[in-house]
Amino acid sequence: MQGLAEFIMRGRRQATLVVGLSVAVPLLFWFGAVVLALVLLRRGWSEGMSVVVWGALPALAWALIGDPTPLLVLLGSAALALLLRQRSEWSLVVMATAPLGLVFALVLMATLQAPLQQLAEQIQAALPQMLSELGEVDEAALARLQTMLVPLLAGLMGATHAAMTLVSLILARAWQARLYNPGGFREEFHRLRLAPWMGVVLVLAVFGGPQVDGLVLLAPVATVPLLFAGLALVHGVVGIKRLGIGPLVVLYVALLFVWQVLYPLIMILAFIDSLFDFRSRLKPVSGGGNDDSNGQG
Repeated sequence: MQGLAEFIMRGRRQATLVVGLSVAVPLLFWFGAVVLALVLLRRGWSEGMSVVVWGALPALAWALIGDPTPLLVLLGSAALALLLRQRSEWSLVVMATAPLGLVFALVLMATLQAPLQQLAEQIQAALPQMLSELGEVDEAALARLQTMLVPLLAGLMGATHAAMTLVSLILARAWQARLYNPGGFREEFHRLRLAPWMGVVLVLAVFGGPQVDGLVLLAPVATVPLLFAGLALVHGVVGIKRLGIGPLVVLYVALLFVWQVLYPLIMILAFIDSLFDFRSRLKPVSGGGNDDSNGQG
């Protein structure tokens, strides 16, 4: 990977080649988004613009044949990379995934209307039986839920796409740090914490969105910043207490199997941390200096 990174950073031609080929190959678009974000983080818009334009051409081709995901993830990762380079503040970048996910959801709802409608109809057919197994069915609540299915599904897809863009940026930042600022990304991520107003706004969107007609899209996308802020909290606490990689492995494995429980728990922790800042109250096992540099050129 070190050799590939050095090849990518030699110039725009090499970066464009890697991005274009990655996006053109099915299921490798995420790697193209990582490479594009790396170029923009290091070189900025002036040198990265041509990489964005030429690299987006195969993604546009995918969109024209019915798959907008590569294009959305590529452009979303580029936007987040430019924001991080400009502001160097992860809380803003993570918060930006909510409006970005909302844009994704609206685009997907417009471009994938037929598939979403078909999926919603299948869920509608199964809902009465599923709810009856849980107890008495509220007909009014069931009817309202059925009307919200299409925007809810679009919101879930938008949230998934937003998460993919943020993961691509995280991988790019980690790669950048390994090349130019070893250890820098770890310290950045461990310090990631939402501001109190961010936590309040996101929680209101998560719980209030489904209560207002037309805003159901907000609920799924608002969970993305809370999830990543919560994961950063766990990473930060593990790092402060020097617990090793074991607790993190357990966390991510558990997320695969009991995400229904852990996902909301992590979001709640992120919200509480935005108000009380747990990490500032913890005493590290041993002292160590912080490196605030971000590896930008």
